[in-house]
Amino acid sequence: MLVIRLSRWLTKLALHTAMDLRAEVNQILARLANSLRLERLSLDNNQHCMLMFDDKIVLNLELDEKFSCLLVYAYLGEMPLVGRENIFEKLLETNFFWSGTNGLTIAIDRQSQTVVIMTRYQLPLSNDGAFEESLADFVDTTEAWMHKLATMVQEAEEISLADD
Repeated sequence: MLVIRLSRWLTKLALHTAMDLRAEVNQILARLANSLRLERLSLDNNQHCMLMFDDKIVLNLELDEKFSCLLVYAYLGEMPLVGRENIFEKLLETNFFWSGTNGLTIAIDRQSQTVVIMTRYQLPLSNDGAFEESLADFVDTTEAWMHKLATMVQEAEEISLADD
């Protein structure tokens, strides 16, 4: 009987914590919407929110309840079918101690063969202002890496054509 009660209590606690995290993220998004002069931002039923900057950068914000964090990621572009090795090598080099990513991580979404840049923020946040500044840096870094990746892809395609 004690085990059943403890299990129910833990289930209620986990549900309460998840609701608290969702409420916190929605408050963060509401303040962000205000800063960006948007009408409203909030998580959808999948714990996800998207923002678009300059008609090209799609910023994804997603609540990860399991690890109590807010994931932020953006797709940089597709990997080419040829010349991938050089691009993979450059991406790995830039990820080494996050030297070329301003502390962000670059990875490959295997399913879509798309390069993704990402970070995460542990919840609860300690400073909303720092979060907004960090998000602005994320967008700037994303834009820079979209250009870098496009250049790498173009170079890989040119090398491939020259080899044919």
